[in-house]
Amino acid sequence: MKSYPELVLEELQRDNTPRTSAQIEAQITARTGVTPHKTAVHGAIIALRKRPNVHLIHTLTNPRKYSLVVPSATVKTPAEINAEFERNLWAVRQGRGQV
Repeated sequence: MKSYPELVLEELQRDNTPRTSAQIEAQITARTGVTPHKTAVHGAIIALRKRPNVHLIHTLTNPRKYSLVVPSATVKTPAEINAEFERNLWAVRQGRGQV
């Protein structure tokens, strides 16, 4: 059987809309029939935040709504950003006849 953090992670991956811990708990209970203790979702969220490959965000207002952020695979380094800027600048200058 899966641990409760794994069930929470699966639920967040299944549907990425921001949800409260009560909504997450209700979905897990409906899907698996497991009734957790009162602070199980919060404990699972704390455990998931410690994992380097899981990125959770939440709203600042109560009740907090949690969602999973999928990091983009196309993260550019500063050198790549600088090179792209130079290419675009050169293309603009060439288009204006400034080269």
